[in-house]
Amino acid sequence: MSGMLDVYPLSERHMRLIVSQKYFSDGAPNIVKAINDTYSDHKHLYCFAHMLNLIHQKAISNIPTLVSLLTKIKQIVTFLKHSVVASDKLTSLQLQDGTNKESILKLKQEVPTRWNSTFYMLERFKLLAISMVLFEIPNSPSMINVTELNDLKDIIYLLKPLELVTKDISGQNYITTSKVIPLVHTIMYKVENLDAKSDVGKALRKEFKKAHFKIPIANSNVIQYVNKELKKIIDSDKQTTQHLRPDPSLITERNEDDGNDLWSYHKQVTSNHSNGIASSNSDMEPELRQYLDLPLVKIDENVLEVWETYKSVFPNLFKLAQKYFSSVASSVPSERLFSKAGNILTEKRNRISEKRLSKLCLLQTIADEYWDI
Repeated sequence: MSGMLDVYPLSERHMRLIVSQKYFSDGAPNIVKAINDTYSDHKHLYCFAHMLNLIHQKAISNIPTLVSLLTKIKQIVTFLKHSVVASDKLTSLQLQDGTNKESILKLKQEVPTRWNSTFYMLERFKLLAISMVLFEIPNSPSMINVTELNDLKDIIYLLKPLELVTKDISGQNYITTSKVIPLVHTIMYKVENLDAKSDVGKALRKEFKKAHFKIPIANSNVIQYVNKELKKIIDSDKQTTQHLRPDPSLITERNEDDGNDLWSYHKQVTSNHSNGIASSNSDMEPELRQYLDLPLVKIDENVLEVWETYKSVFPNLFKLAQKYFSSVASSVPSERLFSKAGNILTEKRNRISEKRLSKLCLLQTIADEYWDI
């Protein structure tokens, strides 16, 4: 969850950070060093969405044939966007197919700094009848051939999971930290099971598999770390907790299919969930052991509401949840705030005072349902 506290002018060079228990930014070495030098080591976390974008960019750059294909498509997109005749022809073809004027689509151009822009460009290129437009316009660039079109389909097929994950992890009205590990394993599963047909698609799939997300002992390490933190809280409070069983009606397993293909692998794993570590670790705090024995909650359930029901049952774990769920998994909220401020403070409105800008930015963060209060 995130929100805006204040807006103030910066007269010197600056960087974007998400501040909570940790400091989030992209992976630029100078920013990482600045955070570590200022706030000590282990305070910096990488923006998960930014890392995903770097993975697919690096994978594409390692395949010369794919780079050449993308360059060719970008040239066609640039030509069609700059040519009034070509743009009108593309609109005319859509109208002939029965598309409403309000639903007319235009091509999208790739922007290296905009996440998933490669995917959006290719998806829109495949959807529109580009070849018919190029055929009727003299001096237009050559259309891609059949082999390249098959390559294009595979690229879209492989980039789609990354686009879905990026959108899911970029939210700011719900907890995203707890979704990172399930999403990482979902990506790995989907990449390993995607059936690429073309040589370029197979090469891209191979590049994706080089990104080693999984660590075999990660689950055990996390549980040990949480157990250690839990002991500190219990020792500092000097209290004896009476462990109760949560109301079963408040705990729901995620076995049903809601049509969200992104989480299909997660649903498959959690349907057979069992935690052998909890039963075999004699050094584990009873509170943590009891929590790990509970059924998993729905992935789309409000984590804060779930932990509110657990508050009386797991008081010490509740404190840990408050501590770590205050962090977000990406720097998207800060990027959004900069974009909103830029849309308000334009060239025609450059005399807005910092006090008024702060108020306008704050008003934009208020959810629609609260305006009628």
